[in-house]
Amino acid sequence: MAVSCYRISATLTATTPLHFGSGRRTGVIKHTFSYIPGSMLRGSVGTVLLKATCKLDQPIVNHEECEYFEDCLYADLFGEEFGKASKVFFRYAYPVHLRCGGIYRPAPKTLHVCRNRQCKRVYDRLVPPEKCESCGGSVKAYSGFLCDRCGELERYPVSISRVTLTALDREKVSAAQIQGPEEVSGTLHTLELVEKGSRFALELLVHRESKEDLDAIKAALVRGVPDEGIGGGKSRGLGKITVENLEVTEVTTKSVEERARKIDSRNFAVKLLSPMLLDGGLLEPQTLLEGARRAYAWVFHEGKPTLPSVQLSDKRVSVETFSGWSLKEQRRRRIEAALSPGSVFQFKSDGGDETLASALAALEFYAIGAYKPHGCGQVVIEEPQ
Repeated sequence: MAVSCYRISATLTATTPLHFGSGRRTGVIKHTFSYIPGSMLRGSVGTVLLKATCKLDQPIVNHEECEYFEDCLYADLFGEEFGKASKVFFRYAYPVHLRCGGIYRPAPKTLHVCRNRQCKRVYDRLVPPEKCESCGGSVKAYSGFLCDRCGELERYPVSISRVTLTALDREKVSAAQIQGPEEVSGTLHTLELVEKGSRFALELLVHRESKEDLDAIKAALVRGVPDEGIGGGKSRGLGKITVENLEVTEVTTKSVEERARKIDSRNFAVKLLSPMLLDGGLLEPQTLLEGARRAYAWVFHEGKPTLPSVQLSDKRVSVETFSGWSLKEQRRRRIEAALSPGSVFQFKSDGGDETLASALAALEFYAIGAYKPHGCGQVVIEEPQ
């Protein structure tokens, strides 16, 4: 029974309001995500490790030119930025359902609800009925979150408030102003904030070769990240969290095989838990199989297996934009198209195959597509609708 990787899990609790910039604006209102993207967690932990382990008085941007590059903990763990394989994979931290302890995850695109407020019957089908089978009311697609334990639906799983701010001109000791071509405009803006007390489920995977670095990562999470903060507006007192109930567990090949025995490789659905970025846009059969081969090799310490062909039988998807901040280049990454969380792809194959089932189980850990260390491409294999 070999170790595939190490899973670090914890609960993040907001001790001040938080702002996770989504890039969306309505007038002067800057909207926030109601969850913590993996890239923000990765950036916060990476910054903490840089400050704690760098042997220079002033960390440099071009890490490859540093004389200590080969011995740098940050470069070793976050290798993706330097053309190497990353050894730490962050997941999206979704809100904890405080009543039942489950996790609010993006609802699948197959989910529909009755518009009648007295009925609100829920349908999880690829093709919903034209009218509600209980009350005869109209049915609409649901957009929001679904608790993975009790099944409760929630459009906004955390409380969100708004605060209006403005930039200051320190020389004039007044509100800053921007000189436009015709008139002077102010810098008034409104931030959406996740209220303090909100809780999120943290999870990240560490490569089996980095076992000796687990203590450094745990210290960065428990002591460094609460001090560093997370998200936007940290200079205004936002972004403070506490890290509680931290646990490190081994993910073994045996546990992945046990998960594989629950997967019917003849007919299965792939549901996205986070944005997925693929060269071809959609999750085609060959893209799925190649991702599954890589996942199998990563989990089982073997070469890529030969897998039977699969066919895409149906799908329900939506698309969104994805970007982020490059810690190495200190600038925003280019905006790219991504498949939205909750998108569902259904596949079929001729006959059951144990290796395919094992590869699909491994895919739930390794993910698929670009920006896997940032939390993108996380999937779960389910029974088809």
